[in-house]
Amino acid sequence: MYQYDQKPATHLTDESVPICQHIKSSEYSVLVGKNNCGKSFVLKQLTQEIGKNASFIGPARYQNFNLLSFFAPNQNRKDQKWSEFIHSWQHQQQNMDNSPVNLQESIAELSDERRESLKKIVKLILGIDLEIKHTIPNNSMSQQYISSGGHNLSYTSSGFRLIMTLVTSLLNDEYDTFLIDEPELGISPEAQGILADFLFDRAHRATFFPHIKTIIFATHSTIFLDRVNLKNNFTVTKSGDAINIKQVTNQIEFNNIHFFLLGNRFETLYLPSAIMLVEGKCDHKFIDRILSIRYQNNCISVISANSDSRIKEILNLTKSLFADIQKSPYRDRIFVVLDSVHVHGLTDQLVSMGVLREHIIVWPKNGIEYYYPPIVMDKIFGSGGEITIDGDIVSRNGISHNKGELLEKVLTLTDATTALHPEFTSMLLRHVEAKIG
Repeated sequence: MYQYDQKPATHLTDESVPICQHIKSSEYSVLVGKNNCGKSFVLKQLTQEIGKNASFIGPARYQNFNLLSFFAPNQNRKDQKWSEFIHSWQHQQQNMDNSPVNLQESIAELSDERRESLKKIVKLILGIDLEIKHTIPNNSMSQQYISSGGHNLSYTSSGFRLIMTLVTSLLNDEYDTFLIDEPELGISPEAQGILADFLFDRAHRATFFPHIKTIIFATHSTIFLDRVNLKNNFTVTKSGDAINIKQVTNQIEFNNIHFFLLGNRFETLYLPSAIMLVEGKCDHKFIDRILSIRYQNNCISVISANSDSRIKEILNLTKSLFADIQKSPYRDRIFVVLDSVHVHGLTDQLVSMGVLREHIIVWPKNGIEYYYPPIVMDKIFGSGGEITIDGDIVSRNGISHNKGELLEKVLTLTDATTALHPEFTSMLLRHVEAKIG
């Protein structure tokens, strides 16, 4: 236990260190994860490692002003900002989220050419004209302000000014790496999409941000995910004081991230190629693993209901999304996998709810363990004999493992070349392949 004023010993796992090196050298990276999983810590740690050419933009960047300040040259301003960041990061007694970016000062510090770029970008992505005007017309000695669509910038929405802060920050060519914590804050989904598309566009990036080598986002928004290169997305998790980073490697993992960012709610699922409902954790992990290595370019959501009784509850949620499953595009893309022992009448009830009867797979034997790859089971238990299942214990040839241990061994020994159980292929994969092509 920590004292009230004691800083936690938060750190990256050994496995995450090489991933961080990859992120630092990438063109674009996205970190996602639950609140308090360590995304901000990772951004700040990366900023420290990259050095003075890195600009960290924290979440507390809401600002407003009436007049532009004059730019007073300070040759050491970059060093000063870096020193302030490092001191705050290394010695803070609480988690400080303030962004070192000040919109008023940042606009003043831009060169005339860069300010013209700012005007062009705002016009392109928001359709609004920016002008720098004098408070007293025909008096060049009067203070200046920014006119946005004909009125002072201070009267624009907070979302508009938050976009201005991000774009202005990215135009600062003193930095080549930008780490932005929650770029979506205060910005409507439509504007997020416009901003994200703009930053992903290579032509715009080359025109307006040729100095940028790397952009790293930590986000709770699906809009800033990299859909072109899935491996640019990373999940961040935390166990105790240890933070782990995992790179997305296939479409299934990307879909799981998307599903998580949509709140892990079935009714807001982001239209995968197919949806598969299974009963238990072992079913979920094994089937999800097989689908991910066999169909890497497809989005198939495997959802664990935790029990056969909850499958109906989950299906009921789809009505708010599809209204009538039988008339929806998902009529032949929903699958249900059941053990041989399940609630009486469940199959007929699922059919009445819109699931195709041929898409309800009922294993002849009660347990996914019977359908693990035979060659893998032989490596674990030795060849010959039939497995027996007693509660949580799976046994064969005098060797026993609990279901969780056995699953992990099976997953470790299974890859894309592993021959699968014939019934697993004929009863399940054949139907899936028929729908996803």
